[in-house]
Amino acid sequence: MDKHKLIVDSVVVRFGQKNVLSGGYITSETGMVTGLLGRNGAGKSCMFRALMGGLRVENVMVSMDGRPVDRQVIGRSIKYLPQGRLIPEGMKLQRAFELYGVNYWAFVNRAPKFSRHYDSPIYELSGGEARLAELYLVLLSDASFYILDEPFTQVDSVNIEEVKALIRERSKDHGIIVTDHNYDAISSVADNLFVIADGYTSPVRCREDLVRHGYLRVDG
Repeated sequence: MDKHKLIVDSVVVRFGQKNVLSGGYITSETGMVTGLLGRNGAGKSCMFRALMGGLRVENVMVSMDGRPVDRQVIGRSIKYLPQGRLIPEGMKLQRAFELYGVNYWAFVNRAPKFSRHYDSPIYELSGGEARLAELYLVLLSDASFYILDEPFTQVDSVNIEEVKALIRERSKDHGIIVTDHNYDAISSVADNLFVIADGYTSPVRCREDLVRHGYLRVDG
């Protein structure tokens, strides 16, 4: 697969008088996993929704390989796992995989317990099972980049290791941006890190950067 570079820059998000993002920025390259850190309310999900066109913002600039991305077809190049539910509650699992162009049985080969859920609507799955199915759905779909917002939520420790392995595998030919409150999982899978604080995104080069931006305590 050819190398690609995604840049999201100058993201400005305001709700009334509240500034959520004043200078949101992140970049991703195929062959790498980029982690995005930040405390609750810092604006991580807002930046992703701005990128995908799901949030009206004051400003956002998105380019791929140095060219502006056509926002009408951004979903062809970038697949997004939102923080909330991706698959509608009443939709059957196999139908969701069909819509995303992913072979359901290829997924079952990786997660055999889902063989019994082929005709199950998503609401019949546990929260952890649903999250796992949605994660596989996104990461096995055809795209250059994947954005994962809280992929480890409700996923048990055994499956977290499987998810991390899948992220590493898919990152060999794709660019992946991932954010989660599970700092250990993010830091162990990411090739580089960014942190959002006070409305701006900054690269993380060492642990002290996270302390300085208020993400970690000195004794954390």
